[in-house]
This record gives sequence, structure tokens and C-alpha cells, in this order.
Amino acid sequence: MAPVSEQRPTSVSVLRGYVATGAYVALATAGAWSARTVLALPDLVALYLLVIMLVAVRHGRGPAIFASACSVVAYDVFFIAPLYAIRVDDPRHLLTFALMFVVGLLISNLVRRIRRQEDEVAKASLRARTEEIRSSLLSAVSHDLRTPLACITGAGALLREDEAPLSAADRRELALTVCQEADRLERLVANLLEMTRLEAGPIEIKRAWVPLEEIVGSALARLGDRIGSRAVVTHLPEQLVLAPVDPVLIEHALLNLLENALKHAPGESEIAITAQERDGQIEIEVADRGPGLPADPEPLFEKFVRHAPTSVPGAGLGLAIARGIARAHDGELVAGNRPGGGAIFSLRVPIGRDRPPLTPDEQGEAVS
Repeated sequence: MAPVSEQRPTSVSVLRGYVATGAYVALATAGAWSARTVLALPDLVALYLLVIMLVAVRHGRGPAIFASACSVVAYDVFFIAPLYAIRVDDPRHLLTFALMFVVGLLISNLVRRIRRQEDEVAKASLRARTEEIRSSLLSAVSHDLRTPLACITGAGALLREDEAPLSAADRRELALTVCQEADRLERLVANLLEMTRLEAGPIEIKRAWVPLEEIVGSALARLGDRIGSRAVVTHLPEQLVLAPVDPVLIEHALLNLLENALKHAPGESEIAITAQERDGQIEIEVADRGPGLPADPEPLFEKFVRHAPTSVPGAGLGLAIARGIARAHDGELVAGNRPGGGAIFSLRVPIGRDRPPLTPDEQGEAVS
């Protein structure tokens, strides 16, 4: 979220404000002149005051004072005897002129004060939102950092004790715990760094025509033992052997989607990975048999937002990162409920017009 600050008008915008002010007064004068036989002088004064108010709201204090001066001159020249001369024979009109100036000043000062108050409220809201995000970050990340660190520390302490009555199997189990928790810690830090990159501005996309099979296989390999005995069904049609993507980023996005499915789907339920070409895009879908998604899944793509149950570990960054990577590819990530139960996430990336021809081996290859 960008900080709220009071923007100083440029010389061009200031000049435009004064030119617009002159135009407003000229239009009001033309309208008043055409209706001079119908409107009384107080009505004309009210018309000019309305113009001054409009200028004060839209262009600020300086143009409002300029509008007051132009209105006084136009009112005196065109509607106060003697006409077409800057001269006042009746002193009562001096009060009217003073009223125009005073109203212009009051309205411009009031508008300026209101705008300052709006800026202060916006800044206060930004500070509150920043504190809320910081609290959410600290709460989520501190828990997810402490858990693997505690496991690694505890297992390492036991392994270090020479006198601990540990069998070879126990030592292997503790070593496996250290490796698994270190990998979990590495993924959390990687997600935090990736989120920082995405929020820092446009990231460089190194597109290449990469086999989808390699991206999917690499993501599944990185999950390793976390998949366990769960069935993972893949279907990558032969005409989609190659995809025009940054392989490192798309693998990261796919890995986050698979981790999300592993967290929320029952232990032995199936996870499906499919791909298809539709409307000039490659669509990669990750589907599970978990509890499904709420009616409006969009909040799940916000940082630090997690779907119930909250006991599921995670900092709430995976889906936000996956969508950020999709948009960096000029694509999109959408979510919905899977027929028969569960959730389905669709990562869509444009194909473009420079698809290379398939080799004879690729044309005869079917990946399933």
C-alpha cells in the first residue's frame, strides 16, 4: 500500500486551475447576461458565489480568490450602473463585493481544512492497517518459525548427547526430523523473500519454452516424503509439451498450490494436476478433495489470510505468491470448488504467438 502524502500541485496544474477559473466566471457571466431580464441582482450575486464555491472545491485557495476578483469585476462591469465601466456609484454595492471576497476566502479555507483532515484520517488508517499487517505477520511467521526451530533444536540436542539411550532407528528418525523441519523452514523463508520481491515492483520474467513435465516433476520431487502414500494423478496432454514461462517462478507457484492441497485435503485423498490449452492460454489446474472453498474465495489470495481451520500450519503467503507469479506472466490464478467436493486452483498463462514447432519425439509423446 502506497503511503498517503499531500501532493504539491505543479506549475502546469496551477495554470490550468486559473484558466479554468476564468472560464467558469465567463460562462457564469454569459448565463447571467442572457437571463438579466429575469434574474434580480441578488440572484446574480448568488450565481457568482456558486462559481466561487465550485472553484474553491476543485482548484483550491488561490483560484478561489482569483474567482472572487473576476466575479466582482464582471458583476460591476456588466450589471452595475454605469455599465461597461469599473466604477461604483452606489456605496451599497461595495458591501456585495466585500461579501464575494469574504465568501471566497472562507470557502477556500474550509475546503483546505477538510482536505487536511482527510489526509490525516487516511494516514491514520494507513498506520492502523500497517500495524495490523505487522501484527499478523509477526503472529503467523513467529509461530511457523518457532515450530521447526524447536524441533530442530530438540532433535539436535538429543543427537548430541552421547549418553542418550538412542537406538540406530531413533537416531535416523531424529535426523529425518531435522531434515524435514529444516526444509519447512527453508520454504517459509523462501516465501517471505518471494513476497518481498513481488511487492517491490515488477520482477524480471525469464521466459523459455519449458516442458511442463519437468516443472511438475520438479515440484513433486521437492515435496518428497510429504506426499507419502497419497495418490497424485497428472494429465498433461501431448500438445502441451512446452509452456512459455519462467520455469523457476512457475515451479514455485505450483509448489505452493500443491502444499496448499496437502495441508487442507484428507491424508489419503487424491490430488490431481491437469493442463489444457484454452482461449490462447495454458491452464494448469491443481485439484484436491478437501473441505472446499467459501462462496467468495478472493480473500484467500490476500497476504496472511488463511482458510479455516486455522490449526493448519502456514503463514498465509502461498496463494498470494502464486497469484503474484501468475500476474507477473500476464496471467491469472483463480479458484473454485471442485465437482464432487474439494477445491480447484487454475493457473493461467498466455501462450503467445512464437510457439516453436514440436519435434517428432515430442509429437508422439503423451504424458499421463
